[in-house]
Amino acid sequence: MFDIKRVNSKLVATLPTMLRGLTRCAPKAAQAGVLQLALNQFFRPELKSGELKFLTAKTLVVQVSDIALQFAISLNGNRLKVQLHSAQQDLLLKAELADFVAMISNTADPDTLFFRRQLQMLGDTELGLYCKNLLDSIGPERLPKLCQLGLNWLAQQQQLAGNNAAVVAN
Repeated sequence: MFDIKRVNSKLVATLPTMLRGLTRCAPKAAQAGVLQLALNQFFRPELKSGELKFLTAKTLVVQVSDIALQFAISLNGNRLKVQLHSAQQDLLLKAELADFVAMISNTADPDTLFFRRQLQMLGDTELGLYCKNLLDSIGPERLPKLCQLGLNWLAQQQQLAGNNAAVVAN
């Protein structure tokens, strides 16, 4: 018999491995281009209104540790620039994919993840607070509906996997 819960559980468990393979094989220029396009589209209202000026002469590095993805974001005029390799780093935000998904889908609070040491913030803490407050003010509803649904589904599956692991451990 087909067990959808088991399939979902296996999919969520193997997702970081699949994405790690993708980040290794996909051309770096393509990865940076897709990230840059997506971030500029997502933050278009803030870029137009100047709300991202706090990134002027700053570099924010995001590291998704379990999929071997690291990229730097900086402000170049009124556009965000993404680089996969950056010599400069004012702030490093580091977490696993599941934790970033939980934050983006609003199923986990960044402060809670930080105090549980699942989210690391190294460097300019003032820059980190600006970023956190900006993201808190936007919320996931700005994402395309299909993306919202996918992130919510993934967050739910990750929570179920975490709950099942806790039950097995006890």
